[in-house]
Amino acid sequence: MHIHLRIHHWVLWWFWLGVVVGGIAILNILFRNLTREQEMFLLLVGGANWILGGVICYAIEGVKVVRLPEEPQNPAPQLSEFREWHAASDFLLPGNRKSILPPRY
Repeated sequence: MHIHLRIHHWVLWWFWLGVVVGGIAILNILFRNLTREQEMFLLLVGGANWILGGVICYAIEGVKVVRLPEEPQNPAPQLSEFREWHAASDFLLPGNRKSILPPRY
């Protein structure tokens, strides 16, 4: 079974924006002297970004899981397999180039 994941470009931009801004928020939490309320605000805004991003991607179908149809083991014969082809020289008798087919007139 083959599964393909189709992702819109804006989903990737949203993801990488969330990673960069989240990294900046973590650095600020660790190396700045923030109050508890400021830390909670940063964490809530980051969590809201990820949750809203997921809901929007789901609602607009930004990410789709597509299952490809499996090919049958014995495929039906193609139309070209039913047609028999012969070169024009197959309808000529050897020697004096007389035709096997009846004349046109």
